[in-house]
Amino acid sequence: MKSNQKNQLLFILTLFAGGILAGILGGFLLKGEQLNQLDHILSPVNESVDLYQTFLFQFSQQMVFICAILVLGTSLVGTYLISFLLFTRGFQIGLTCMMFFYTYELKGILGIILTLVPQVLLDMIPIVIMALASIEFSNHILYGWLKGIKLNIKNEMNRSLNHVIFSVLTAIISSYLKTTLIIMLIRFFNHI
Repeated sequence: MKSNQKNQLLFILTLFAGGILAGILGGFLLKGEQLNQLDHILSPVNESVDLYQTFLFQFSQQMVFICAILVLGTSLVGTYLISFLLFTRGFQIGLTCMMFFYTYELKGILGIILTLVPQVLLDMIPIVIMALASIEFSNHILYGWLKGIKLNIKNEMNRSLNHVIFSVLTAIISSYLKTTLIIMLIRFFNHI
C-alpha cells in the first residue's frame, strides 16, 4: 500500500472512530428515555424472517452507500462530503452502542460484541475500499483543477472501476454473512 493510501486509510478510520465517539457522547447527553424511544431499531429477529428479503435489503443498503461515495468522489469537494458521510455513519453506530447499553444494561455490552461489532466490520470493508478510491479520485480532480492540469479521465475511471467491482463483491459477501451469521448471533443474544 502506498504511503498516500495509508494516510487516506488512517484519515477514514480516524473519521469513523471520531463519529463513533461522538455518537457515544451524544448518547450520554440524551436522557435514557429518549434513547429507549429509539429501541425499536434493536427489535429482535423473529424465527420467520425471510432470509432472501433480508439479503436483498442488506445488499441494497450497501449499494446505496457505495454509490453515494462513488458519486461524491467525482466532485471537487468530494473528500469533504465523503468525510461527513463517514463521520455520520460512525455517529449512528456510537448512538446504537448507547441504545444497546440503555436497553439491555450490562447485557448490552455482550450485544454490542456479539451483534454490532461484526455488522460494523462487515459493513466497513466495502465502504472503506470505495472511500479510498473516491477520495483519491476527488483529490486528483482538485489537484488537476488547482494546477490547471488535464487529467486522463479514462485511466482514473479504470482505476475506480476496479475498486467498484471489488466493493460490490465484498458487499455481496458481507450482506450474505449479515443475513446468515449475524442473524444467528442476534437470535442467540435474544435467547440469553
